[in-house]
Order: sequence, then C-alpha cells, then structure tokens
Amino acid sequence: MKFAVIGSPINHSFSPKIHKFFADSLGMKIEYEAIEIEREEYSQRVRELFHGGFSGLNVTLPLKDLAYQNANERKKNSETTKTANTLWTRDESIVCDSTDGPGLIQDFKSKGISVKQCNIAILGSGGSARAILPSLLAENPSSISIINRTAKNTDHLMKDLDLKEPEVSGYELNQNLESLPDIIINCSSAGLKAERIILPSGLLDKAKICYDLSYSISDTPFCLLAKESGVEKVFDGKGMLLNQAALSFKIWTGIYPEIPEDSKIFI
Repeated sequence: MKFAVIGSPINHSFSPKIHKFFADSLGMKIEYEAIEIEREEYSQRVRELFHGGFSGLNVTLPLKDLAYQNANERKKNSETTKTANTLWTRDESIVCDSTDGPGLIQDFKSKGISVKQCNIAILGSGGSARAILPSLLAENPSSISIINRTAKNTDHLMKDLDLKEPEVSGYELNQNLESLPDIIINCSSAGLKAERIILPSGLLDKAKICYDLSYSISDTPFCLLAKESGVEKVFDGKGMLLNQAALSFKIWTGIYPEIPEDSKIFI
C-alpha cells in the first residue's frame, strides 16, 4: 500500500516516520512519502496520485480547505469543520475526513484532561481553530472564547461553522474576556515567526492547562511563556499529531495502531 502527505512546504513533516512506525509495529509493509503540492496544482496532482496507486493521502497546509472542497464525498467531521486532512477513494470517488479535532480530544483524554464545564480560550481563528472547534464543543465546555487580532476573521469562522453566542464568543487582543479561561489552546503561529506573543491582560492568571498545537524539540515560545507564567500543565502538539495520524491510519487500513509513549522518537 502506498500513502503520502501533501502540502507546501512539506520537507519538515514527521508523518512518514510516524506512519512507518505504525506499520512496522503491526508487521505491515507500506510506502509513505512527503510530496510537495501547491494550491494551483492541487486537483490534478491528487487525482494523478490516486490513479498512480496511492491508497490514501494526508493533507496539511495550505491545502486542507481544497481537500474539503474538491472531495466527492465528505464524512461527518469534515462536513462539520469544512476542512479535511485525510483522503481516500471509493469507486473512483475521492472521500475526505478530518481527524485533527478527534486527535486532539484523544490526546486530551490520554493526558487526563477534561474540557467539560471548563472555560476555554482559543488563540487564532484560522484553519487549525476551525479543525478543532466542533470536537471541543462536543465535549460540553462551559464556554469557548476565540481570540484573534481582528474580529473580522473570527466573525467569518463563527458564521461558517454556525457557532452561536454565548457558548462561543469572539474577542480581539485588546479586549478582556468575560470569564478567564481554565484551558488555553494556541492555534496561532504567534511566536514561531519571531513575533512577540500578545495576549489579553490577565489571560494566563487562572489557566490550569495550556496546549500549543505547534511542536518542536524544545519548548515552543507559547509553552515557554505559559511555564514562565506559572501554568501548572503545559503541552505542545506532538500528542495530537500522533493521535490524528493514528485515526488516519485506521481509516486507510482498518487497524488502529498503538500510540508510542515517547513522541520524541519522531522529532
């Protein structure tokens, strides 16, 4: 079986190592590549890959919206988020789903994190926030506050996903939240682009958990800021990466692989 992850840039992806680990642990033989694809060539290249014998594709930035838009069949989570990170074919039709949100929730549960009746703050209103919001809402938090530089992007996201106040509210960086969060999830690229991380006043004061969807060998800038601010539990996105990959692997093969305890083996 042949699989690949597509996106641009793509050389940094750990997906080939992760899926090879899954296959080796199950005694399966697969091929898994990282393939650079730009937005303007998406549709043609994806069909060429499937016609060329690929059984499934993972999709990363900046192609997740195109993966959703160009699919012939959309599974429930992909339809809810209007994004996709997993593709496969059935009867010559391209099928899509999104495993990002479920992957985050599975990682939360493995870490003993429950969002039920918690106030959650999400930093950023781009594709990463879009992919996880419905899964978070399904866990029945008290509230979700989306914090972004501009209200326009948040308003568009809320309208597109049919998110309603007061359960979900949008804030700009210069606004104070109505309720300080118990859990903060960073979905933005702040800090990774050598930008200073700007947060609403006092945002970290009550936070018990901070989770950064980004990951690196050392602490990400957001994780470092959270630790310096005294947040008790701070995590980066390696666990989510593994769990969303495992869900994709199960979609393609029918087998759910074991998640390694030490995610650093891939970094």
